Amino acid sequence: MSDIGILNDPWSIAFVLLILGAPGLPIGGIVGALLWRRHRIVGALLGAALGFALWLAGWTWWNDVI
Repeated sequence: MSDIGILNDPWSIAFVLLILGAPGLPIGGIVGALLWRRHRIVGALLGAALGFALWLAGWTWWNDVI
């Protein structure tokens, strides 16, 4: 029996991407909140999103996925 097709649905792929980019969420959130002091919550949310995207892009580049 093969497990090759076990992670082909959209929820599983999104979960794997969330795991791979997860270290960028707190790092970006902290940096965003510190850089945008007047609006800490918005800065933290934007920083977390940007940190997630940059971390995931860096991971894919580092591991020669793209």
